[in-house]
Amino acid sequence: MNLQQLKYAVEIARVGSISKAAKNLYMGQPNLSKSIKELEAELGQTLFSRTARGVQPTRAGEDFLGYARSILSQVESLSQLYRKDGAPAARLHMAAPRASYISNAFSAFAAQLSATGTALDLDYRETNSMDILHAVASGEAELGILRCQDKHAGYFETLCGENGLHAEVLWQYSMVLLMSEHHPLAALGEVPYHLLRQYPEIVHGDLTPVLPAEQQTPSSPLHSANRIAVYERGSQFDLLRRVHGCYMWVSPMPFEVLAREELVQKPCRTENCYRDIAIRKAPLGQPGLDFLRALQNDIANLVQTVPIIK
Repeated sequence: MNLQQLKYAVEIARVGSISKAAKNLYMGQPNLSKSIKELEAELGQTLFSRTARGVQPTRAGEDFLGYARSILSQVESLSQLYRKDGAPAARLHMAAPRASYISNAFSAFAAQLSATGTALDLDYRETNSMDILHAVASGEAELGILRCQDKHAGYFETLCGENGLHAEVLWQYSMVLLMSEHHPLAALGEVPYHLLRQYPEIVHGDLTPVLPAEQQTPSSPLHSANRIAVYERGSQFDLLRRVHGCYMWVSPMPFEVLAREELVQKPCRTENCYRDIAIRKAPLGQPGLDFLRALQNDIANLVQTVPIIK
């Protein structure tokens, strides 16, 4: 058994797929499968059960992964403690929804730290709400920004409580429409919902709404049948500029991002109100506190420019 095998097992559990884990680890799937089989043979335990949907940890696997994550975290802390230059790195591992206001704040935060000459240990992952909750609960991320509709807030608050997580609402808002400056509807002050039917909607191809089991629905009321599914967020801005009539639903955007990408955001009256919630399991270190403070300042500016639509 070695540290590399621990990392392999933790990554497989995180993504629920050996093929996806192999891609993230920049290695071939056969080599990853072989390494896990060797680890299971050494332990005398089956760590993962193979299903049609991928893989999931067995009970023995869950116990093993708890130890593995703890060991990897301690090794990382030890390496930071004894850096050759003696200077501790600024550490912040976080998971967040695909939101430009968060990624923009994180980029500015990293740039500010780098400009001071501080060594960086930053990890920023964009994913869905359940993955964010799991990442924070398991210790993979120190900070998570969880997104949900207001009507499902109680469900996620319960999940946070069950996982021993502290939750703080950052803000509540209505989604806005993001489109090119040259979109046929860009000149309107507020876009009537029914006018969207004739235009293609861009959606996150690998993310689906996460709802309580009793409230599952086949599709979101904000999603049309005329859509383009995109799996890489950077491509969305390009599509908005180049594909006639494209639009997408987003949380309010920073003005500098809109100007840089030649896009506009427009209100569209719906009954759906959202909230973004900061979650953590342990007290944040100084980098995490500094980032949250900067993010809250950015949110204050967004609230002033894009009021909640009721």
